[in-house]
Formats: sequence, structure tokens, C-alpha cells
Amino acid sequence: MKNNLYIDQNLELFKKIYDDSEVIAAVEKYIKANYGEVAKFCKLLLKNKWTRLVGKPRMLRLAAIVLSLVTARERFIKKGFEEQVFFDTMSDIKIWGEDCRAHYGEIGIDEINWLRLHVNCKIFKIGRLQYQLCNYYFGAKANIGGYKIRLGERCFNIHIPRGERLDLNLCIKSLKSAVEVLGKAFPKINSDVMICHSWMLSSYNANFIDEDSNISKFAKLFTLVGENQSASEHFRWIFDICADEKQLQNNKERLGYYYDLSDYQAKSSLQIAAKRYVMAGGVLSDGKGALLTKEVVML
Repeated sequence: MKNNLYIDQNLELFKKIYDDSEVIAAVEKYIKANYGEVAKFCKLLLKNKWTRLVGKPRMLRLAAIVLSLVTARERFIKKGFEEQVFFDTMSDIKIWGEDCRAHYGEIGIDEINWLRLHVNCKIFKIGRLQYQLCNYYFGAKANIGGYKIRLGERCFNIHIPRGERLDLNLCIKSLKSAVEVLGKAFPKINSDVMICHSWMLSSYNANFIDEDSNISKFAKLFTLVGENQSASEHFRWIFDICADEKQLQNNKERLGYYYDLSDYQAKSSLQIAAKRYVMAGGVLSDGKGALLTKEVVML
């Protein structure tokens, strides 16, 4: 009886996050039929021992996340966040649940390494952007607008969740709110400099992305402090192709291009331009950027 009450409390939160009756019914059935196992992995997940879920069924991963929602919500509230920040942050569950259905044809979660941050109160969606607690890892140190940040210094890593237009005004509004909200929740963590590691910050994007595009405008908020020669994120987020990074680099060396897109049906202007660039032998990378928040707040 007690178990059923706890399941119901978590499912009520899940219904506000993932408004799909088929998914909700499937998860409820799975949890009730496998409660002992789900509860065990839920406890491990809430202790950030997420690697124990790697290789487990995708439905078990989703069920463990769902059974953690009540505790996760309590953690957000205890940190001083409004309840809406909790729900906005957890909206990633549906994004990645639908991604799992699209790529694997099943209800569940593949990205447990990502969503474990959400239930453990390590990442927060405030407006358009997400902010992850992290240590500065882009190099020994960097000088951003006169502010020095050192390797290992605690700061916030910015992420760009899917599902919404990357409107610059909304991004700036998010950053302004984040400085205030995160400053109150984590007063000892540096919020003067925030970082971002993304394909959107690649310097090579200028070869095929218009400078007036939302992506280019967003990238200009940051000072580029480094790049990784990498292509998998471009293929994942532009073409929706999950490709192995090592194989992409091998293709580039052997064939002159990362991936044969000859038969790929490009639809958007971004896909058309990126396809042309890739097939012409263009180089791709992930950019490492940092921004001085006081400069954004003044915009």
C-alpha cells in the first residue's frame, strides 16, 4: 500500500512532464510489475551511481528516473528554486524519451548519463538555457574580459536544450535570470564567467552558417578559448545521424569527407548548406567558449 502511494506521487509529477498517455501507462505498468528492481536502481541513481544503469533496459532507466521525481523535486525546493524550475529542468525527460522512441522504437531512456544530472540537482533550466554545475576544464587558465579563471575552478556550464528556437533575446533573458537565481542558490560558486562546449561555437561554422542566424548570434556571446576536432555533434544535431566519432575521423582521412551524405534528403536551409560543406571536404569541430556574465547583463 505504501509502495503504491509513493509510485502514484511520482507518477503525478511524471504526468506533468511527459504528457503522453501511452508512455505514462507503460511506465506505471513496468514500475508496479518490477518495483523491487526499479526501487533499487532509483536509490543508486539518486546517489549518482548512474553507471550501474548503463547497459540495463531503456525502460528500466526511465522507470528509475520516474521513481526519483519526488526526491528530485524536494532537492530543488531545498536549494531555493521555484517549482517551475524543477518542471522546466525535467522537461528533458520527454525530449530524450521521444528521442529514444525515434531511434530505437521503444519507450525508455538511452541518455542516463545526461539525465542523472537532473535528478541529482546538478543542472537547471532557467528560461531558454540550462546551467550545469561543473569545474572549469578548458585549459590551465583563461582571461575573459580581464577576469581570470583557473583549471578546476567551480563554475556553470551552459547547455542549449532542444525543442525551442535559439532566440538571442530569450538567451540573454535566461542568462540575466540565471545570474540572480544561481547566485542565491550557490553563492560560493563563480557565476562571473560561464562556459559552453558545443558544436554551435565552432569557428568552422562560419563556412556554412549565415552570420545573421540564431546560432551565429548565440556564438558571438562567447570568447572562443579552444576547439576539439570533432564532427559527431554536428551530425547528431543537424542531420539527426548518430555516428561514431572515430569512424567519422577515419572517413575524413581516407575519403576526404566525414560521412557520405549523397543520398541524405536535406530539408532545412541549414541541412542543405551543411551537406554541401561536408561533401566538399569541410572541417568541423566543437568550440569551447566562455562569457563574462556582467557584459551580458548590460545588454
